[in-house]
Amino acid sequence: MSTRHLANGSYDFLTSLNKQQIADHLKNLGPFPSYSNILNPQHFYQNEVLIDYLKKDPHPVSLRQLAGYGKTLSKQKILNSANFVRLELPIRLAMRIRDLQTLPFGVVNNFHLAQIYESYYHLFNAFRKISPITTLEQNDRFCQTLSAMLDDHVFNLSHLMMGALEVSILTNLPREELDTFMSCTLRSRISRRVIVEEHLSLSENYRAKPYDSKPPDYIGEIFHQCNASRHLHQVAELVKTSMIDIFPKRENMPDIELEGDTDTSFPFMVPHLHYLLSEILRNSYEATIRTHGHRTSKKLPAIKVTIINAEKQVIFRISDQGGGISHDKLALVWSFSKEPELAKQSLANFHRIPGLQLYSNLKVTPGGSSIVESLNTTLLMDTENPSTKHKKSTLDNLITRPYEHKLGMGLPMCKVYADYWNGNLLMNSLEGYGSDTCLTLSKLGYHSNVIQLDRA
Repeated sequence: MSTRHLANGSYDFLTSLNKQQIADHLKNLGPFPSYSNILNPQHFYQNEVLIDYLKKDPHPVSLRQLAGYGKTLSKQKILNSANFVRLELPIRLAMRIRDLQTLPFGVVNNFHLAQIYESYYHLFNAFRKISPITTLEQNDRFCQTLSAMLDDHVFNLSHLMMGALEVSILTNLPREELDTFMSCTLRSRISRRVIVEEHLSLSENYRAKPYDSKPPDYIGEIFHQCNASRHLHQVAELVKTSMIDIFPKRENMPDIELEGDTDTSFPFMVPHLHYLLSEILRNSYEATIRTHGHRTSKKLPAIKVTIINAEKQVIFRISDQGGGISHDKLALVWSFSKEPELAKQSLANFHRIPGLQLYSNLKVTPGGSSIVESLNTTLLMDTENPSTKHKKSTLDNLITRPYEHKLGMGLPMCKVYADYWNGNLLMNSLEGYGSDTCLTLSKLGYHSNVIQLDRA
């Protein structure tokens, strides 16, 4: 069933289809849908290759290892990093492919989850066929491959979230199992992208400054020193813009009042930090506007943010006067499994998000095998030196989406992202008054030997 008709609950469209169209649609519900380039009768026999990779263990990586590795770069370090990525990714992808294969057929056959399966298998086939990288020129072309693949497969996060919503509508996977699957898949996705982006950044840095030495607090090119106050205000302005449709008087929207250690600065990935803060602030702004917007023409009650700069953590406590939520509902906000009616609304909203890439353009042979560009071929003809600074990002679309495109996935997603970086996300609610949301983020300093990147 297409998401459009699931979203509005209407099945009247069947009357406008002829028997052949209905037969074609039903055929796509089987094991070999026509839209798939990989799922064909021969696909089962390719599992032998997958099983070989499942016998291998992924290599855990800590931020401390990344920091030490990138402090002083050399040609050999760059080549070693490239080959680590080349060998590591197919092992990690094989594990996720197997997870999808072991889901109930009615779940993995969901259109969105099937798109993820196809994407993962395409990547698995691509990386396992890449030859060892022995020169910097080969690494440059390998980086072009990595950069292109990051963009080509950016749609996976959208499909993962929409797949969870459709599974919720059909109620064909218990809540606990869906939450476990989503959490594991998201953590693995973050790990793979961090590993790839770190290699791209190391290579870019070596090209520009081959003999540059890094400061003692260096933990990697993709981590930036983030001033807590500045980023809070940046995200708050984005959230205000998204709320204009329900509250046009921007000047009367709640202010952000900061207190505590307001000069706190800490290393973090900016896209992740912005996504975490945006989803929490979005909830606080919406609740405050809904509760007070119709009662007064004056400035709405401020949202207070307390910043605590602890030895190993940075804590944000976001307090609003948005009326709070009941304790029954509070227990369910952390789950990816939603009530069917709410899931239908969220699914319809997904398709309205501007600029969100939902469909792939993966290249395969007529027989269904993934096309792997030769390392002698330039994949990005207009970009000799790929950079991670301007990569496509689903998180950017989610952060800037208009208010009316509510997805119901913000808090469970944020909890996974916070937990991935050894943090936490908690919420306390005083029904009838407001809510306190507490985001804890570990300081990702050189002293940290916790293995974040083992979430294979």
